Amino acid sequence: MNALFTGIYNLFISDTGHAFYTGTGGRFYLNKAPQAATFPYCVYHLIAANDELDFGEENEVFQVQFDVFTQNNSALSAGTLLAGLKSRFDDCALTVSGWRHIYMVREFVAPNNDLTEVPPIMGYSVQYEIMLEKAK
Repeated sequence: MNALFTGIYNLFISDTGHAFYTGTGGRFYLNKAPQAATFPYCVYHLIAANDELDFGEENEVFQVQFDVFTQNNSALSAGTLLAGLKSRFDDCALTVSGWRHIYMVREFVAPNNDLTEVPPIMGYSVQYEIMLEKAK
């Protein structure tokens, strides 16, 4: 799994002029954000992993969730982060050491807001399915 997380991170940093990189200010964290993280930012983490054997090929299917957050009173800002995330990761080609990337497909998007904070934290959770095949 470390190779997958590295592949995701490497795609994120491979173009620092991309809208998603600039929108988050380069703040992209595995599993959880630091306590005093500056908004906006993105956290990604593993939801599930399944082994599949298909005619002797070893495949792994992963569900990875990305959570984007901004702290202001505008859903537009969170929507801009979401658009950048989708532009960067929807149907992308990951480079994962020791594996061949088959696909990365968005499964769903859901709002992820905390309106009790001042200013409110606006965000989205986005889940992707990723299939990799063990390199020969």
